[in-house]
Amino acid sequence: MADRSLLVRGGTIVSPSGQRRADVLVVDGTIARVEEYLEAGSADVLDAAGLHVLPGVIDAHSHQWEPGLASRPDFRDDTASAAVGGITTIIDHPLTPPEVLDAARFRDKVELGERTSFVDFALHGGVSPDRLDDLAELWNVGATGFKFFTCDTGVPMRGFTTREARQAVLERIAQLGATALVHAEDQAILDRNREGLANSTDAPGTVFGSWRSAEAELRAAEEIVSMASPLGARVYFVHTSLPAVVDLAAAARLRGEPVWTETCPHYLRFNDADLAERGMWVATAPPVRDETARTGLITRLDDAIAVVGSDHGAVLGERKDVADPFAGQPGVPGNETLVPLMLDLVAAGSLSLERLTALMAVNPARMFGLQHRKGAIDVGLDGDFTIVDLAGTTVPRASTMVGVAGWTPYEGLQLRGRLEMTVSRGTVVAKGGRLLMEPGLGRFVARGRPDVPIEQSPSGRMS
Repeated sequence: MADRSLLVRGGTIVSPSGQRRADVLVVDGTIARVEEYLEAGSADVLDAAGLHVLPGVIDAHSHQWEPGLASRPDFRDDTASAAVGGITTIIDHPLTPPEVLDAARFRDKVELGERTSFVDFALHGGVSPDRLDDLAELWNVGATGFKFFTCDTGVPMRGFTTREARQAVLERIAQLGATALVHAEDQAILDRNREGLANSTDAPGTVFGSWRSAEAELRAAEEIVSMASPLGARVYFVHTSLPAVVDLAAAARLRGEPVWTETCPHYLRFNDADLAERGMWVATAPPVRDETARTGLITRLDDAIAVVGSDHGAVLGERKDVADPFAGQPGVPGNETLVPLMLDLVAAGSLSLERLTALMAVNPARMFGLQHRKGAIDVGLDGDFTIVDLAGTTVPRASTMVGVAGWTPYEGLQLRGRLEMTVSRGTVVAKGGRLLMEPGLGRFVARGRPDVPIEQSPSGRMS
C-alpha cells in the first residue's frame, strides 16, 4: 500500500523559539521532513500560504461528562467541538460518571474513545480518599496525572477535605513520581462563607463569587505547597484564578520544587462585574475574580503560568438558568473558543504567538508525558497542526457552533484571529468550522516519561 502523505506548503511554522516559513511533509501520520521547500511528489498538498502553522493544540483540561450531564455516552460530542476549535489532542479529566478511579474504568474509556473520538486523547486519573490503593495500577495503565479536590464534590470521587487526607494522597502520588492535579478550594472556608451569605440580598453572581472566595483558593494552594515540598511531589494547580497562586507556584519553583499553574480563557476575559451581571452563565469554580486579578493573570502568561486549558464542560442551559447561586452548576463550554480567545490576546499584544505555542502545545506535552508524540513540529512527531489566520476574525455564535451545550458565554464577541484548519496525524479533521471526518479517527496517546521539566529561566520564566 502506498504511503498516505500530506504536504503542508507555504505556511509560517511557529514554535516557542520563533517563526519561519517552511513546508512540512507528513507520511502515515508522522512528520517526515520540515524544510524551506519540499517537492510534493504523490502527497496531497494543503496550501497554507499566508497562514501560521502551530503545533497541534493540546487541551489539558477537558470535561466530556459522558454520559449523564449533556453528552451522548461516548466521545463524539466534545471531541467534535474540540476539533472545530483547533484542538488536536484532549486530556480528559476523570469526572465522567462513573469516574475514572481504577484501571478497569480507564481501559473501558480508552476503548470507548478509540471508537468514537474525532481527535487524539489521553486521560487523567481520579482520586478519592477511599480509593488510594487503586493509584498504582491506574498509573501503570497510562494515566497522565491524578486529579483531586480539596473541597466537597457531591460525586463518588470525593474531596480531600482534611489535612490528613491531603497528606495521604500527596504521599501516594509522590511515591509514583506522578503529578497531582489539584482543584484548590478550602472546604472549611467555603462552609463559613456560605453560612455568612445565607441572607444576602446581593446579586446571585456576587453571592457565588463571595462564597467561593479568593481566600478559599489561596489557603488551599498554600497548604498543598507546604505539604508537597518535603515530599518532592509534583503539583499542578488546575484552573487558577488568582495571580497570588501563580506567584506561590513560581516561588516554589525557584526553591527547586515542581509546582505549576494552569489558567483558562474565562479568567482572562471576564471579571467579577461580569459575574454580578450575568450570574451563573459565567460561573465557574473557582469563579472569575476582580479586574486586578484578570489583568494580573494576563501579565503572567508570558512569565510564570505553565499551561492554558479550556476547562471545557458542556453545561446545559437549564443548569445555568437558575436564581439560586448554591444550586446552579459551575462551568462553561470552552473548547470551541479556546484558540480564538487566545489569538485575540495575541492581536492585543498581550501574548506572543510563540508563547501561545508553549502554553497550549509544548508545555502540556512535557508536563503530562506526551512530548514523544505531541507538542511540536519536529521530525518523528505526530503530524498535528492548528492552522490559523491572524488577519481573520471570529465571532462566536451558538447557532453556528457544534457544541451540544447550545450556548456560549462569548456570544457575539469580535475576536481578532481565526482558526482555519485542524490537522490530526496528517488528516484534515475540520476546516472553517465544519467537521470533515467521521468519529473514530482519534487514538489514545500512551504516556511517556512523565518527569520532563518545563524549561524555566532563573527568573521563573518558562518556554
